[in-house]
Amino acid sequence: MMKKLSALFLALALVFSLTACTGGTPDGSAQPSGSAPAAEGKFTPGTYEGEAQGYGGVIKVAVTLSADKIDKVEVLKSSETEAIGEVALESLPQAVVDAQSSQIDSVSGATFTSTGFIEAVNAALTAAGVDPTALTPVSGGADVTVEEQTLEADVVVVGAGGAGMTAAITAAQAGKTVVLLEKTGMVGGNSVRATGGMNAAKTEWQDTNEFTEDAGVEKTLSTAAETYPELSDLVATVQAQYDAYKANPTGYFDSVELFILDTLVGGKNLNNYDLVETLASNSASAIEWLSTIGADLHNVGSFGGASVKRIHRPVDAEGKTISVGSYLIPILQKACEDNGVQIIFNAPATEILMADGAAVGVKAEGYTVNAKSVVLATGGFGANLEMVAELKPELDGFVTTNAPGITGDGIKMAEAVGAATVDMDQIQIHPTVEQKTSALITEGLRGDGAILVNAEGLRFCDEVGTRDAVSAAELAQTGGYAWLVVDQKMVDASSVIAGYIKAGYTVQGDSYEALAEAMGVPADAFATTMDTWNAAVAAGTDAEFGRTSFANPLDTAPYYAIKIAPGVHHTMGGVQIDTSAQVLDTEGNVIPGLFAAGEVTGGIHGANRLGGNAVADFIVFGRISGQSAADYAK
Repeated sequence: MMKKLSALFLALALVFSLTACTGGTPDGSAQPSGSAPAAEGKFTPGTYEGEAQGYGGVIKVAVTLSADKIDKVEVLKSSETEAIGEVALESLPQAVVDAQSSQIDSVSGATFTSTGFIEAVNAALTAAGVDPTALTPVSGGADVTVEEQTLEADVVVVGAGGAGMTAAITAAQAGKTVVLLEKTGMVGGNSVRATGGMNAAKTEWQDTNEFTEDAGVEKTLSTAAETYPELSDLVATVQAQYDAYKANPTGYFDSVELFILDTLVGGKNLNNYDLVETLASNSASAIEWLSTIGADLHNVGSFGGASVKRIHRPVDAEGKTISVGSYLIPILQKACEDNGVQIIFNAPATEILMADGAAVGVKAEGYTVNAKSVVLATGGFGANLEMVAELKPELDGFVTTNAPGITGDGIKMAEAVGAATVDMDQIQIHPTVEQKTSALITEGLRGDGAILVNAEGLRFCDEVGTRDAVSAAELAQTGGYAWLVVDQKMVDASSVIAGYIKAGYTVQGDSYEALAEAMGVPADAFATTMDTWNAAVAAGTDAEFGRTSFANPLDTAPYYAIKIAPGVHHTMGGVQIDTSAQVLDTEGNVIPGLFAAGEVTGGIHGANRLGGNAVADFIVFGRISGQSAADYAK
């Protein structure tokens, strides 16, 4: 099969509204914006600046023009996500130079950054007296015919997110040749957007914390006993462990069984028990494995739905917590490269190749990869809002936190070869999403002490409850939104919060009353809410909503708030697997040679995924799928 490709760029005409810009002629005098195109396509030589809003803040560029062409484009300022937007900004300037136009394609997976960059270039061109829409992209000549490539590998992995790269590294470390196909132009998928951390039980890093979570453990045991009597044996086991710890309190209390119980309770016991047990029992060794490739998740904190401090997070050089996804993904990519994994970008997979009932390769746009085993790690379908609405109509119209490429391709390919799916209607909304940008605001803020208030300036729920419970509580408030409130002390401890402030997500006040005014909520009610909350922290008891996770009081000015509402976040349903990550068919039998890991699979999270379990999922089952695929390839 032959594929027709443009040598450089498709002439895609995009017209963007221009933003305010800085720039001028070579002598520094200002050029009027909106000037006519330069005569006969010629430019006034010089360097001109423009800026526009990207995903993480303002993007500022400099465009250098000679008399006849665009010579250079430089990014002068940006604060885009390190492993998404900043990666896109590495290639976009040259794309403009190659096309001699700002009418270029966005980088797949970085739409907001691409749009902001193009608008900034347009602003600079306008400052130079050029109409950006009049610059026809250079086509590079006639179309060329490119022959589709056929590759051979022991293992082919589809999807270069956290699960896919982990699987690829593991298979390569087992001595196998690995080809990794990625739909978009960069690694990361949804994994790079993870902001919190990774849940793991009974690690040495938990023991660095003082155990003060008695109320959380007791609440989970009580809830499980009352709501899920079928879990009575597991409840009894955890109770015995907890009693033994109280009799001899050494280190920090947690256990694999408590991790399992939290996950089952959070998932309304719809989870596959065996998969949850596999997740929890392999979590501590997964933290250790990450350290072997240079990824240290050693800071431990609280997260919604967990009885104890279990989420493991990275920190920067100053000891401040940072986003786990943007930290892990570059390290996983380097580990792929160091272990000889061949990563192929812009290669959307379209078909799983089968022979005699076994998976023997993958068909993708431009490539056929013949392999002894196949690992699907394509993510869920949270960016396919039409599919989401079909399965769960009440979510029609919601924004999504998902990367654009997460559209359910792997699930559809697996179904086409007879794979079973499970829990497809279990779709999670996340309670803290900044609605203008669809940016996910980490649950770690609430775990570290933030609170939620409504339009009346009042708390309305246990902020560290499960995501479904907190989301439902938000939607029941006036306007269906809430404000997430933090103080300067929290900002000083978290680079993540500092990033939110820099991105313009927050409003600010030097007093409770000033913050209330910035939020547009009643000042008296909000000040009373804050005083009541601080008293609850001091007492260690939340009489209003029964919250059991406390940190420091919110009493250090200035104060900040982010307006948030729920958004589509995670699809718990997907391809059915066993504990070896083998894909099962509709009769419950293994499909030989086909494995899957990450959000493309179903059964692990039940009706609701706990924060911190996605990273645990993609590392634990990424390793299992990679090892299983390598073993099968023998």
